[in-house]
Amino acid sequence: MVQLFEQSKNDLVAFRVSGNVNRSDYDMMLPVLEERIRQHGKVRVYAEVQDVEEYTLQALWEDIKFDLKHATDFSKVALIGDRKWIDWLTTMAKPFTSAKLRYFDYSDRNEAWEWINT
Repeated sequence: MVQLFEQSKNDLVAFRVSGNVNRSDYDMMLPVLEERIRQHGKVRVYAEVQDVEEYTLQALWEDIKFDLKHATDFSKVALIGDRKWIDWLTTMAKPFTSAKLRYFDYSDRNEAWEWINT
């Protein structure tokens, strides 16, 4: 499930990913990101990844296609979670984007908010 946060305004898109993530979640989220990119050029992303139980291959494929198409359309990305693989994913993504990427432990999400907003 993908939940858009009310703090999503202007060039900031903030959301939580949890539970089962499938293509319909991306069908809801990707148009929001694309519209913000169209409006602002580059966007900031704050993404909490919490208790993800299942991430379907279709969802992964949509994510990869979107990320490749928009690799230069992000200025900052804060990934917040409690799993080491999210930190690893952040490190692996850095060569493929011009965005500033940073991983934060879930207990440091206030610091993540400060970072994404500076």
